[in-house]
Amino acid sequence: MIYTQNVVLRGVLSENQWREFLVFAVKSLGMTPAGAPAVWQYPTADGKGGNGMTACQPLTDSFMVLDTWSDHSGAYLHISSCKRFDVAALVGPAREFSLAVDFMGRAETLRLDPVPAVNHLDDYPEVPMHSGAPSDPRFDRVEG
Repeated sequence: MIYTQNVVLRGVLSENQWREFLVFAVKSLGMTPAGAPAVWQYPTADGKGGNGMTACQPLTDSFMVLDTWSDHSGAYLHISSCKRFDVAALVGPAREFSLAVDFMGRAETLRLDPVPAVNHLDDYPEVPMHSGAPSDPRFDRVEG
């Protein structure tokens, strides 16, 4: 199973500060990096994209992606892990970097279940592929 959740962060940081935040976020969630993050800058060399960066941090637990948008003064953080985590652990690192947590999406659980072969769409079994809970009220907007 994979546990996944999205977070909207508000604030402007330099590329190095965003990288540092990513390191703190990984540690705060009790996860282990599996190497350095891959980072892409925008706009690209041919002028495509907005202003910001995308960083994909591989984890021994799965991965984390940070997509920053300087033009919109914030970032999106997507966490995907085979290990359960409490996204509230990000509030401390966000405050340390003077970021506001605008939104913490609902936690979802994804899984790949073996599904028997079918010959017709009507024969497809009803197998839920994900489940989630409504957003937790603890995650109302938190100022940095």
